[in-house]
Amino acid sequence: MIIAGRNLKMYFPVKGVRGAYVRAVDNVSVEVKEGEIVGLVGESGSGKSTLGRLLIRLLEPTAGDVLFKVPDNELENYDAAVERNDLESAKKIASRYSILKLRGSALKQFRREVGIVFQDPYSSLDPRLRIADIIAEPMIETGFASRDKAMSRVYDLLEEVQLPREFADRYPHELSGGQRQRVAIARGIATNPKFVVLDEPTSALDVSVQAEILELLKDLREKYNMAMLLITHNISVVSYMADRIYVMYAGKLMEKGPKSAVIKSPAHPYTQALISSVPQVGKLMQRVVLKGDVPSLVSPPKGCRFHERCPVAVATCGWTSDEVAEALTRLSEARYSELSNRLSIKVIDELTLAVSGISSEELKSIIDNESEGVRALKSIESVKEEDGRVIIKLSRYAEPPMRAVSEGHYAACHLVNPRLQT
Repeated sequence: MIIAGRNLKMYFPVKGVRGAYVRAVDNVSVEVKEGEIVGLVGESGSGKSTLGRLLIRLLEPTAGDVLFKVPDNELENYDAAVERNDLESAKKIASRYSILKLRGSALKQFRREVGIVFQDPYSSLDPRLRIADIIAEPMIETGFASRDKAMSRVYDLLEEVQLPREFADRYPHELSGGQRQRVAIARGIATNPKFVVLDEPTSALDVSVQAEILELLKDLREKYNMAMLLITHNISVVSYMADRIYVMYAGKLMEKGPKSAVIKSPAHPYTQALISSVPQVGKLMQRVVLKGDVPSLVSPPKGCRFHERCPVAVATCGWTSDEVAEALTRLSEARYSELSNRLSIKVIDELTLAVSGISSEELKSIIDNESEGVRALKSIESVKEEDGRVIIKLSRYAEPPMRAVSEGHYAACHLVNPRLQT
C-alpha cells in the first residue's frame, strides 16, 4: 500500500468560542495502492481537501495516523491490533511507516515522494516567479536536484505536460488557465513522486480544457505508475478516471468500493443522489433532489450525518428531540394551521418531547399521514398521554458502521442491514 490513513481526525478550533471545533475530518480511514487512481467525491464542505492534505502532511492531524509504503500484511496486522485494542503492537508497526514521526532528512525524503496539484491554477502559482522557478522549486527545496540540474529538468517536464520549452521564461499571468494547470502538474510531478494528491484539478477550467487535463493525468499515471488521489465534487470525473471511489459527506465516509460497484450499484442514498445528478445520454433518469445544505461541522448531526437530508432515513438514523420538534412545528404551520396557535412543544431530553394542545390520537393520525414526507417522524417510537400532555419517545439512534454490500464494496448506512428496511 503506497499510503494509508487510519482513523484520521482534523478538528479546527473556532476562534473566540472555547471548546468549539470544526470537525472537518472525523475518524476517516482511506488507502491508495501503488499505481492506483482513487477518487474522493463529495459536495463542497465535506472535508475532501482537508483529508488530502492530511495524507501528505500539509496538515498535522488531531488524531489518527498516516502510513507510507506499508506492506499489505503489515497494514492488516496494524488494523487487527487496533481492532483488538492492542495499542502497543499498533504503535510498533506505526513507528516504521508513520509519516507523522518523520523529521529532518527523512521528512525531506518523504516530500520528494509525494506531490500535490491545487484546485485554482490562478492563485496556486506565485505571480512573481518565472515558470522555470515555479517548477524547479520543489526539486531544490527537497534536495531532489541541484539548482542547475533542476533547471535542466524543467524543460523535460514542460514537454511532459505538453507545453513549449520557451514557456520556462514566462510568468503565470502570460498563460491561460489550462496552461497554468499544466504548469501546476509539472510542479506536482517534478520530484518523481510515488503519490500525488489532485485537489479538484479541473474544476476551475473550461469543459474543453478539463478533458485535456484528465487525459494528461491518465497518461502520466500509465507512464510512471504514479498513485493518485483525485478529489472532486463531480462524480462523472471519478467515473472516468478512478479505479476505486470514496464518497465523503460532512467529514465522514459514506461509501467506498470499486468504481464499477459504486457507480452501477450505489448503496448509500447520498451516493445515489450524486449519481442521479449526472445526465446520461439516451437514458431517462429520476433525479434525487436533496433539500438543505451540508450541515454545520461545529455541531454535526447525531448518528448518520446525512440523515437530515436523506429521502429514505429510518428511525435509528440519528433523529433527536430538537429535530422532531422543529419538524412538528414546521408541519403544523404549513399544513395544520388550526393547530399552530395552540400547539406547544417542549424538549425534555434528547429522545423525549412533551406536546400540549393536541390529543394523542390526533397526533398519531398526523404522524401516520406525514411520516413518509417528513422523515423525522419515522423516529417516533411511542405517543402516550400523561398528566394532560402527550409524551413522545424517540427510537435510540446509532452511527452506522461501514457494512459490506459486495466484495470490496462498503456503505455506512442502516439500510444495508435488511432488518432496518422501511
